[in-house]
Amino acid sequence: MHWQRGVTLAALLLAWALLAVWQWQEYNVESEAARESVCRQADSVMNVLVGGVQSHRRLERFLEQPIQGMLDALGKSQDILAVAVVSSDRQFSLTAGDTALLNLSEPIQPGQYWNEAGYRYVVAFQVSSERLGGPGGMGPGGPSELGPGVMGFGGMGRRDMRPNNVESGDAGPGPNDPNWRLGPPGGGPGPQATRFFAVLVLSRTRLDQQISQYLWLRISVVVAGGLVIFSIAIAWRAAVRLAEAHGHAQLLETEARHLRDLSQAAAGLAHETRSPLGLIRGWTQRWIQGMPDGHAQRGQAQAVIEECDRVTARINQFLAFARPCEPRIMEFRPAEIFGELAMLLEPDLDAKRLALVPAVPSPDTMIRADREMFRQALFNLIQNAVEFSPEGATVEVSAIAGQDGATRIEVADRGPGISADEVSLLFTPYHTTRSSGTGLGLAIVRRIATAHGWQTGFTSRPGGGSIFWIDGIQ
Repeated sequence: MHWQRGVTLAALLLAWALLAVWQWQEYNVESEAARESVCRQADSVMNVLVGGVQSHRRLERFLEQPIQGMLDALGKSQDILAVAVVSSDRQFSLTAGDTALLNLSEPIQPGQYWNEAGYRYVVAFQVSSERLGGPGGMGPGGPSELGPGVMGFGGMGRRDMRPNNVESGDAGPGPNDPNWRLGPPGGGPGPQATRFFAVLVLSRTRLDQQISQYLWLRISVVVAGGLVIFSIAIAWRAAVRLAEAHGHAQLLETEARHLRDLSQAAAGLAHETRSPLGLIRGWTQRWIQGMPDGHAQRGQAQAVIEECDRVTARINQFLAFARPCEPRIMEFRPAEIFGELAMLLEPDLDAKRLALVPAVPSPDTMIRADREMFRQALFNLIQNAVEFSPEGATVEVSAIAGQDGATRIEVADRGPGISADEVSLLFTPYHTTRSSGTGLGLAIVRRIATAHGWQTGFTSRPGGGSIFWIDGIQ
């Protein structure tokens, strides 16, 4: 039965662990999907940004204004923390939003980065410039709209994004200069390209909130699953206990029916046995009375009487054990029972110079039980303690109040104790360690305790001796 419970518990725990692993995988999938959504959003914004820059490459000195306006419009978005367009030589730089998040002072590398601030996306792109005419003109040798020496940003004879230190009409440096100009001065032919970086920082606040919601959702599923599994375990355990209780109840009913039949048979047997025993004892007693003192058969007749008394006592004990126990509950003081038993056992105590020491938390302590049955059970325990105690010792009877309101009765002696092999046989009918014992005294104690719903047991006493107890008395 224990290994079946262990296997069932292990299976339930395994099911819970598999549920947790599944939910963790689902959480990772959902989190990755949320991050990919942010990446796609950043890619869409970046495509719009780069396309916008390239669409304004022919606006010359008015180029900075529309691009800056576009960056400012993007910076007002709730999800965009910062945005910038920077040339590779850092001569041209337009920003919007929280510029501290752009990290433009460090080398710019294209790629995607996650940090505490958010999602940083950097794209490198090129803008080409192409002159369509000869020096100073639109076409072969034709004049430019803005005069000689003006470059085009991707064609059409106009200057592209100028560095802030270049005047509007300046022809600018040559093509080998590190400046970012894209067209040769003077309107010479030939396309050129300059590299730029677009930097975008998106907020991760909503992403973190969404991921946190995913996490709590999966944790809730795992906890709910654990509660369901725990409920199943409790229900299973309750069903098992119910089945065990049902089987135990049937067994007890069978035993009770058997004991009732045994009690009736025992009562009839006792009546049929005690009648001839009484007759034998009576005639023997009359025979002794008619004998003269010193008659040779007087001792034999006295032995017959003693044996009749002994057999009658055994029959009475057997009837006490076989008789059905139906307690009549009443409230009384255990201290009163202790006093009555001390007086009843006084001859046996005096014979061995024993002292009976009762200990009750309070003389007014009350318990609920069948008074006569309780008295019989306690009498049997004390009588055993007296039999096994050495001369001059003490027998202690205690009533101990428990935390749950129940009372525990203990009878302690300083006798030889009980060997480990015999502990399991205690309270078994007809098991005794005394030559004159019947083996029914402790069995009657357990039968009375069972009828009341109490527990009985034995404990070795420190320093030698035994402690017999009855627990659960209300």
